[in-house]
Amino acid sequence: MAQGTQRPLTKLTSIAAALLGFAALLTALLALSAPLAHADTTGFTAQPLPGSPNATLGFFKFNAAAGTTVPRTLLLTNHTGKAKVIRLAACDGLAAVFGGVAYSDSNKQPHAVGSWIQLLPRTGVAVPPNSSIEVPFEVKVPTDVTSGVHLGGIALWEPAAATTSNSGTGGGNKATTKIIMVTRMVLTVLVTTPGPAVPELAISGVRTEARPDGMYTLVAIANDGTAPASGQGTISIPSEGFQQPITLGDMIPQSSTGYPVKWMTDPTKGTYQAQVEIRYANGTKVATWSGNFTVGQAAIKTLANRLVVATTTHKRPWLMYGLIGVLLLVVVIMGFALLRRRRPASSS
Repeated sequence: MAQGTQRPLTKLTSIAAALLGFAALLTALLALSAPLAHADTTGFTAQPLPGSPNATLGFFKFNAAAGTTVPRTLLLTNHTGKAKVIRLAACDGLAAVFGGVAYSDSNKQPHAVGSWIQLLPRTGVAVPPNSSIEVPFEVKVPTDVTSGVHLGGIALWEPAAATTSNSGTGGGNKATTKIIMVTRMVLTVLVTTPGPAVPELAISGVRTEARPDGMYTLVAIANDGTAPASGQGTISIPSEGFQQPITLGDMIPQSSTGYPVKWMTDPTKGTYQAQVEIRYANGTKVATWSGNFTVGQAAIKTLANRLVVATTTHKRPWLMYGLIGVLLLVVVIMGFALLRRRRPASSS
């Protein structure tokens, strides 16, 4: 039996080098197409001082009469082996887009419940490694406060942990955008004052807003009552055979939102009639609105421009994925070729 022949080592080396090159290119493309990773934790926690009223809830909740001052303490803990400086700021409770709770910007002066919260100290708090610091504060309830539920919060963040990203390359007519991202946590401060606590939803109208994926209707909803309100309902545009559900999370009292519902991608200019109904307070109350909204030429133009931008932006990842697929196919083919070349030829 004759000895099989083996391909020259130089050819095998060149094929292996090519495979490694393709693998490196694939790795780079995948890395570029993947979203940036963010830390899952901030390395510190904040909670009501253990043993204080309602501390087990994880946030501050208490009853208070008009004109009273309530002292409280939060416990700030650094879970890392490096000292941290944590900033604190009072903020107002707001309605989130779909109901629920959001909080005002930490850099803005609060004007509602956040203004009741007096933080001591007002500047950053230095927390040693693997240690806890007690931070006292006061909640001063105004003398002219209404009855019911009032919600604010205390925002905490570490300025040194902020990350910066830049988009655009600058130069010529190209614009650049600098984004500073700060991860913050918010401890809720929930104050209930004596008297009736009753939700009262009001729907004041519908308007449109052009977004990258189509035209949306925004339903103007406000909770004018003294207790949180949540509910279920619908928005209908009879002339278009359009109906979509509305699921409203707990809206805090004295807050409002523009609830977004996607309508269509190519509406025509004109006036449309809409009907909105939301049942809340465990179905015992209903808020309704019926009226017209207008889609103008400016909105049509804005929508067209945003759709073009969105289409261009969304095409790039698919183009990249297509290129990655082709490269993977090439790698597989070359791998088979390498195996065939390395297999000894046999003869009798």
